[in-house]
Amino acid sequence: MVCLYFLQYFCDDTQMQSSVFWYTQKPPADRPALTNDYETDVVIVGGGMAGLTCAQELLTGGKRVVLLEAEFCGSGASGKTSGFITPDSEIELSSLVEQHGPEKAKRMWEFVLSGVERIRENIITHHFTCDYAVQDSLFIANSAHKTKYPRREHHARQALDYTSTFYERNTLANIIGSRSYTGAVRYPNTFGINSYLYCQALAAHLITQGAHIFEHSRVQEINAEGVRTSAGYVRAQQIIVCADRFIPDLGVAKQEIYHVQTFLGITRPLDDAQVRTIFPTDRMMVWDTDLVYNYFRITGDNRLLIGGGDVLYTYAHSEAVQVDRFARRLEAYMRKKFPTLTLDELEYVWPGMLGVSKDLLPIMGADPRYGNIWYVGAATGLPWATALGAYAAERLLHDRHEYDADFAWQRTFTIGPRLQRLLTTPATYAISHGMTKYL
Repeated sequence: MVCLYFLQYFCDDTQMQSSVFWYTQKPPADRPALTNDYETDVVIVGGGMAGLTCAQELLTGGKRVVLLEAEFCGSGASGKTSGFITPDSEIELSSLVEQHGPEKAKRMWEFVLSGVERIRENIITHHFTCDYAVQDSLFIANSAHKTKYPRREHHARQALDYTSTFYERNTLANIIGSRSYTGAVRYPNTFGINSYLYCQALAAHLITQGAHIFEHSRVQEINAEGVRTSAGYVRAQQIIVCADRFIPDLGVAKQEIYHVQTFLGITRPLDDAQVRTIFPTDRMMVWDTDLVYNYFRITGDNRLLIGGGDVLYTYAHSEAVQVDRFARRLEAYMRKKFPTLTLDELEYVWPGMLGVSKDLLPIMGADPRYGNIWYVGAATGLPWATALGAYAAERLLHDRHEYDADFAWQRTFTIGPRLQRLLTTPATYAISHGMTKYL
């Protein structure tokens, strides 16, 4: 039986334009809610990329696992994203080098690359159907004075022995059908997916491996002994909370985790001529140099997926309800960049929020009261979330600790608590992200 949530979300035609397109491809599996008490080794809260990956690693290590999800696996930020599987999710390698030096930057980059490869391995090994499309990444400059950013990225990649190609303005026309961009760096081994279908497929696989996954089971209480919902209690030795931007609602990292909002739109399938207008040769995953950047790619069924936003709504306290403004904004971006491209209106447009820290690195750490409760969040991008979920599991299985200080929410940020209260949280995060990426 298809869950009532899904029916309500899609049977009302007036909701269609603001529906998440990914969800229309397949109804979520009808998995049960928690209705009894359980006892297990580890209980995981959250059925997104981090929580599911954590469960997978723990099962491989021989642990008994119960996973609780408030709605359905992939219903949160993990299932609403653009599906860009690239290490360059929100923070570039060059920014890591400038902030932390080349040695630590390389270590961080290898960490997020492990997330990219784990996602790829799952798709190939377990035959997940999730619109897997191998495409290079292209970080592209919007103006002449911003060409320094992809050039800087190119130099950082070369210095740390990563494959990289830089395009000057006069050579860009060979790979992208626009004269509006002024330079770009390109690199391989990246791909796009339907992240909602990936989460659904991974959840189904985990159940075959012995995981107990309960959906529509919103957590009401977490203590040292276990986790309680309205209909049951899970007693566990270890508790890992993969709740991303909702972690502050649990009283933890209130100033260290906030959120950013983006908007995604998708067209009806394009014909091959339209695709070649954007990408004369190879299809790529593209994002530009603005702080609130625009990004786009072609899906496996030839749809143009495009995302973006603006500072006012990117750091807003609550999710936008009306999306018409952003539909027009995204369409205007493509018309400006590709004036010869004829496009219909976007078929779907939807908002999405993801958790972030002030320096765009993940947040992970123990509950200040209970050492057996760990929080995992603010992993900006699917590869970061995947790598972080695996690392959280490996801490228990193999006593890994090398990233604990890097991801602790008690680490030092450029803007501390006192100034944050003066500036307000949205302004603090906007300023911090600008400084992290471009200063």
